[in-house]
Amino acid sequence: MALNIDRGMNLTSLNTTMQIRQMDPKAYQLRANYSAFVVFLTLLGMKRSAKASGRNGFATGKKTKNCGNPKFEWFNKDVGTPLTNAAAGASASATTLNVTSGDGIMFTKNDLIYNRNTTEVMLVTNITTDALTIVRGLGTLTEGTSGEAITAGDDIVLVSSAFPEGSTAPAAMQFKPKEHFNYTQIFKQTIENSKTNEATEYYGNINKMSSQQKDSFDEYLLRKSRAYFLGQRTIRTDSGGRPQRTTGGLDYFITTNVVVKKAFGYPLFMDFAERAYSYGGDEKIFICNPAMATLIQKEVLANKISIEVSPKTKEFGINIRRLQTVSGAMDILVDHTMRQIYQFPTGFALETDLIEEMVLRPDTWETNIQDKDVDGLKDQIIGEAGLKVINEQRHAKLVIDPAAAD
Repeated sequence: MALNIDRGMNLTSLNTTMQIRQMDPKAYQLRANYSAFVVFLTLLGMKRSAKASGRNGFATGKKTKNCGNPKFEWFNKDVGTPLTNAAAGASASATTLNVTSGDGIMFTKNDLIYNRNTTEVMLVTNITTDALTIVRGLGTLTEGTSGEAITAGDDIVLVSSAFPEGSTAPAAMQFKPKEHFNYTQIFKQTIENSKTNEATEYYGNINKMSSQQKDSFDEYLLRKSRAYFLGQRTIRTDSGGRPQRTTGGLDYFITTNVVVKKAFGYPLFMDFAERAYSYGGDEKIFICNPAMATLIQKEVLANKISIEVSPKTKEFGINIRRLQTVSGAMDILVDHTMRQIYQFPTGFALETDLIEEMVLRPDTWETNIQDKDVDGLKDQIIGEAGLKVINEQRHAKLVIDPAAAD
């Protein structure tokens, strides 16, 4: 048998399978600051829990539980607006004004009303359902005789009431709270190893239970985050007769102040801020995807607008920037989860005092849940929680869609 040799220089291209690989012992994960909204809600819940317990700072080491039923409920008290519309046109001398169906109840005898389109002030002397009997042209030279012609759709403002001397009390006013609710949703994520695989050595320990636990928890948070944005409130029964609940997210609740525009600019953002603050509130946090954050940053640079580090950055330990608007401060928090689920630049202006994660069961790792006869290890993270959005009119959503009509 001939000698197993070659002639010439020995190169690295020979015997590549025998070379020791230069392997970094760390296993790097391709994820940045995902799930910022869920993290913010968790920190907010810890802060509230600490405050309720009379402690300074966060409830360190404590798992927040603030819900005692998978269906949690709340009441919104909305006094509405003083605005309605003319349901039909009326001549300059007509003494009856029909308003939008169902809005007649907001008026009572001796109310003063104002037509925003014609600037005419009128006095209500009687109400029959949605038909107001009125005195025309109050305060003008032709008072009680004629005013301005009313067009269907004109904006009618309830100004105040003016009572004559010796008059009786007006009809009592009632404010009716409206009930709202949402469900908690059970979130789970499981990891499993054979004991042989657990004992086998790998570069970076990538297949160890401890390493898989971190990766699984990241995925768990991502799924919860997507539910808090896109979730629909439902309850159904599965094939085994067991109730299955899903929690409603921001898209489900926020329906009043939704702004969809074709192009973004600083004036648009100021208009959006005005709308977000139109129902009240002192400070909002703007949770947005990176695409929306980029648009804001471009406007900040182009217009030399002041944007600063928010006090909440220090308070919650996550990167938050603050943009001042005439209507109020707007804290900006970028959530990379939204990059995956929203096609266009999207953001939510939220009033933090009116939003909360309702936790029935805190996120908990349960270890060694495998069957006793299994030669392996199995762990799971499990939690049950849902999103509470109070007074959805005090929150807002902004979308920049190239196909939208400006």
